[in-house]
Amino acid sequence: MPYSLEVHFDDHTNTTIQDMWKVLSKNKIPCRALEKNFSPHITLVYGEITGAKKVNWDFLANQKSFKFEFNAFAAFPDRGVLFLSPEQSNSLSALHKLHDAHAEFSSMNKFYRTDLWEPHCSLASRLSEKQLGKCVRLFEDFTFPIEATCVSSNFVKYPQAEVLSSFQYLPE
Repeated sequence: MPYSLEVHFDDHTNTTIQDMWKVLSKNKIPCRALEKNFSPHITLVYGEITGAKKVNWDFLANQKSFKFEFNAFAAFPDRGVLFLSPEQSNSLSALHKLHDAHAEFSSMNKFYRTDLWEPHCSLASRLSEKQLGKCVRLFEDFTFPIEATCVSSNFVKYPQAEVLSSFQYLPE
């Protein structure tokens, strides 16, 4: 069973992303996140755990909330994933490195290791090339950027996206 360490956002950002999920769903684009009632997030670490299913959040003791912007739609066409792509953010990269260094996972998905990680907030996955094209057309009038505030790290068990523990960041 896979687990992840994720960064979660403020309420305004969550609402904006959930509204995008609803647009996709209304236009018959499968939106697994909406169907399974996921929370918008960026996955920092993803993999398997054979030992204790807990996180010692001490490494985040002084972590403050921070802002960044999503500035484009992008896709992993080989995986059929449409996502929001964030700007280059030193704060987000540093947060990822912290999580990567402190994750006690027995195996980790290579795409979430520091050298291959491409931060993204998924809008839809497992799409055909035709569905990806339709998604792009649905949002062609969308205006960027989307300002987001990172407010917490969550330890999540999949496939049901059960939050096992959470660490709330200090106010900015």
